[in-house]
Amino acid sequence: MKLRKSYRIPFGFLIGFMYVWRADPSLVYFLIGAAFMVFGECLRFMSAGTLIKFEGVTRNGIYAYTRNPLYIGSFFIGTGACIIGRDPIFTILFLFLFPLVYSGVIRREENYLTKRYGEDYLRYLREVPRILPKHLKLREILRETSPFLAVKNREYLTVSGIVFLWIFMIVKMYFL
Repeated sequence: MKLRKSYRIPFGFLIGFMYVWRADPSLVYFLIGAAFMVFGECLRFMSAGTLIKFEGVTRNGIYAYTRNPLYIGSFFIGTGACIIGRDPIFTILFLFLFPLVYSGVIRREENYLTKRYGEDYLRYLREVPRILPKHLKLREILRETSPFLAVKNREYLTVSGIVFLWIFMIVKMYFL
């Protein structure tokens, strides 16, 4: 697992550099992409604001409806970045590689959590969909979301990355 993470980070920076180099932002696409990214970050924030790591199976908040809300949020953020960048090659790569990479990540996490939490996690696997929720109760999800927990889980790093990308794309759009 550590070896995979060590490759994922430099590979991510390389892909990010290629994305920025090839991006051709425009105002309309920026606004549409930013809306996708805000939606994705809202999902991630609700997830990070609910998840208490290593203290059992999280079944409340957004985790009562989908087992992988952080990855769903990341997908929307990536899709928004693709829209802003207006690069068809990068978009095709993202839409192909994201599900490929994260399906493996999800399987490894499920195996780890099954070993760690046993029957409790197996019951959760049977009760809650992996990706697409059957329904959502937003009020209940928001009631279970703690901004303090989201900060503790370092979700501010994702927000910072989004803001940095937006600033860079605005600079590229108007000044480069």
